[in-house]
Amino acid sequence: MRSYKTELEAIANDLLTQNAEAKGNENKPNYSNRDFMNATIIFQTALMDKMYDNQDYDGMSVDDRMKMAESCGLALRKLIHTYTGLDTHKVEEFL
Repeated sequence: MRSYKTELEAIANDLLTQNAEAKGNENKPNYSNRDFMNATIIFQTALMDKMYDNQDYDGMSVDDRMKMAESCGLALRKLIHTYTGLDTHKVEEFL
């Protein structure tokens, strides 16, 4: 799978630079729901990748891995809903 290392580095550096140089509320990016979902997909992919490494290190069974991945996904959904009011399972909110 492609890692997008170069693209992620460019985006992260650009965001950090914008935030460092912003005056007042200039650093509020005004993400659309679709933009937010795109960022969530990127974060969730990275989170699951690191979770897989942790599961390998712990020698987890396939069943336990699946349960942990599901629990992580549900916790992320709850976190997003709690702080944004968005439900990631309602795809129509992100189109």
